[in-house]
Amino acid sequence: MVLAFSPSRLDRSSRYLPFAFWALFTFPLQGQTQQVADVLLTNGQIYTMAAARNKVQALAIKEDQIIFTGSDQSAQAFLGPTTKLIDLQNRMVLPGFTDAHIHPISGGTRLMNCDLTDLRTAEEVLKKLNSYVSTHPEKEWIIGGGLWLPAIENGQPSAKTLDKIVQDKPVYITSADGHSAWVNSKALEIGGVTANTEDPNNGVIERFADGSPIGTLRESAMSLVSKHIPPTSAAEQIAALHKAQNLAHQYGITAWIDASVGAAGIEAYLALEEAGELQLDIDVSITARVTKAAKALPDILALYEKYQPQSQNIQMKSAKIFIDGVVEGKTAALFENYVGESHKGLAYLGQQPYNEMIAAFDKAGIQVHVHACGDKGVHMTLNAFEYARQQNKVRDARHHIVHMQLMHPDDIDRFRQLDVIANIQPLWATPEDTYISELTIPVVGPERTEWIYPFGAIAESGAVIAHGSDWPVTTMNPFHAIQVAVTRRGPDEIERPAWTPQHLMDLYTVLNGYTQGGAFLMHREDSSGSLAAGKKANLMILNQDLFAIPKTAIHKTEVLLTFYQGDIVYQHDKWNP
Repeated sequence: MVLAFSPSRLDRSSRYLPFAFWALFTFPLQGQTQQVADVLLTNGQIYTMAAARNKVQALAIKEDQIIFTGSDQSAQAFLGPTTKLIDLQNRMVLPGFTDAHIHPISGGTRLMNCDLTDLRTAEEVLKKLNSYVSTHPEKEWIIGGGLWLPAIENGQPSAKTLDKIVQDKPVYITSADGHSAWVNSKALEIGGVTANTEDPNNGVIERFADGSPIGTLRESAMSLVSKHIPPTSAAEQIAALHKAQNLAHQYGITAWIDASVGAAGIEAYLALEEAGELQLDIDVSITARVTKAAKALPDILALYEKYQPQSQNIQMKSAKIFIDGVVEGKTAALFENYVGESHKGLAYLGQQPYNEMIAAFDKAGIQVHVHACGDKGVHMTLNAFEYARQQNKVRDARHHIVHMQLMHPDDIDRFRQLDVIANIQPLWATPEDTYISELTIPVVGPERTEWIYPFGAIAESGAVIAHGSDWPVTTMNPFHAIQVAVTRRGPDEIERPAWTPQHLMDLYTVLNGYTQGGAFLMHREDSSGSLAAGKKANLMILNQDLFAIPKTAIHKTEVLLTFYQGDIVYQHDKWNP
């Protein structure tokens, strides 16, 4: 008996091979119980990621699962009169990617506000702000994001510059890295920020010589103004998730870890799922207050208890903690002073209270997701994970550290030794990024520069690697990040010697981080991360084989089709099977 094929499963697809092509194949023998595929991909370069460079020609899908991978000849057994055949024409196929650190709601919201992403000069930024203000007179607040700090006044933009554009309503612009805010005088007034305002705990108010605020707020000081911004509505959060999900599918992303979520964000995800519109595997990291565990832990557990039973596809088992800031804002915690400064940045907790917080979360069965950028911040976090293993029974926790902007070489091997996953953002590991060349290298000096984003060394140590974009901090496009990981330059078509070449990664290792590494981090390795019978049909078809092109061409890669659980959720205009 041949099972009926639902037209809705492929109603977004383009042209397929005709029934006449199916007729060329041999039917299974009478009485054979072989399944008939809904979709069959043939004549391809299908990299299963089940083993190094493992490659097959064909893949069969039934409903939401893969039921076969292998040769074109063997694939004949899965054909039936309702099977949709796709001739890959030797194109590359990969498992769907996992973005292991992303901010979908804030990213989607930015797209609906004043988005300054990709603007690299002060003139471009001010032109966009002027245009936005003039075309949105109804806005009570001017909200924007994606400000490229190197473009504006040495990374310390002033309120006076914004005052020239708008004076009668507050302006709040977040930097591309999300750790600084640029505000106008009206916003400072609303926030009560004056020369007499003390820096809040774990925050910095940038000041003129007389103590008056410049208009740049770092870390927790941002909340002095942001707490007055009207909250994003539930409808806006759902719309933001829609935008983020559509963009993810465009890049072959079929799973993500939302890096910082509260109750409102969880409710937006649940609403999307209830409407049948959630087409990603989701993990959420619930934001934890950096304080004593006795204060932070009950809040996290209460959210788990309230929301987890409501969801089929949204995992809630993780908490997000910040231990420091970022190097470019001089708020990351370092072992030694910043060049030209008499301070070492900010560690948000002392080592022992931090140890106790991590140990308490670990004992409660929570997967801990830590932002650590400075070499001391990373070191303190590894110490805390080691302490938790000593205090509690060692378990399959899969704790992870994200960013690792600067590391001490002695800490490299500790990821593997402590079973801590390195959650990296490879796009940032290039001097073509002016955040690196203008704001990071000058403040850490030449010796420490050799240990900026040491991703290759971490991978070489045998640690598990997963990749995230941190979108909207930078592009969600994984192919830009892949090129930087294997060249430490670009992403562009220019051939250059690698920057800090000791941290280069090979292509297979990088792809493994986006596939198996991400699935492992999400505790989903049994259902995703590679292409094999019994796993979910989450995969992408690319316009070029990444292993067969120059490394400087990787950033030009385009996804032609994205499948999520057997459904085509994205189709490029260039798709022409």
